[in-house]
Amino acid sequence: MKIQHIVTRNMTGLFAVILFFVFIFSGCNGKSDNITFTAEIESVSEKSIMVVTDDPVGFDKAAVGYAKDLELDFEPEVGQIVSITILPEIRESYPVQVTAVKIETAKIEYRKITAEEAKKRIDGGNVIILDVRAQAEYDEGHIQGAILLPDNEIKDKAESVLPDKNATILVYCRTGRRSALASEELIRMGYTDIYDFGGIVDWPYEIVR
Repeated sequence: MKIQHIVTRNMTGLFAVILFFVFIFSGCNGKSDNITFTAEIESVSEKSIMVVTDDPVGFDKAAVGYAKDLELDFEPEVGQIVSITILPEIRESYPVQVTAVKIETAKIEYRKITAEEAKKRIDGGNVIILDVRAQAEYDEGHIQGAILLPDNEIKDKAESVLPDKNATILVYCRTGRRSALASEELIRMGYTDIYDFGGIVDWPYEIVR
């Protein structure tokens, strides 16, 4: 019993020592994790940007100042989607004031959705329906309200046909192959809200003939 008591006491002491060093080293670190979020640039000044975000970071708008050693590899523009890493210290105001240690253009990907999901978005309004087939295919039958922009003309004509690069654009073709390629091209050109809903052959709703 005496030996067991000694062992238990020693183990308790060892555990206390471990906890002490964990506390010391974690305290020496003294820094909370930085915060990363995606946002849209609302305005640009020489050493800061104003952004809005839907990410769950505790604020919806922020004045983002640059850390002293921050260097940008792109020119910030209004409407641009960016990924921002900030220090954890957030100065309370509206908008909040934060300091960025890293800002880079966000990687945008188009989203694949079903015909049913596309129909709901169309019925909700405020979307662009983009038909990327040929003129003859469009004339044979297309979705009500669709804008025609053949996939092989996107590079040359997208910016004039689709001037708002932040608009919600729903893309379709005949079977889904060209809509996927067209969606990728639009993303490369800077469009930020692209949905590919495949081919009209899978569209179970009315079309205009």
